[in-house]
Amino acid sequence: MININKNKRQLEWAIAFWMGIGLMSIINVWKIIQNQHAVTYSWIMFCTSVVAIVVCVVLIKIKK
Repeated sequence: MININKNKRQLEWAIAFWMGIGLMSIINVWKIIQNQHAVTYSWIMFCTSVVAIVVCVVLIKIKK
């Protein structure tokens, strides 16, 4: 049997992790923009973190 509370807690930790990645990516993009160099990696990581957060939130809502 699946422990829903344990899975919800893991999803909350995943959200926190991906929020940290997204924040680091935005800070990196902001620093790069000031130097006029375009790096797509930071934008890719930011978009990946947003998608992961949305998936985790949807999974938490489904489990309720």
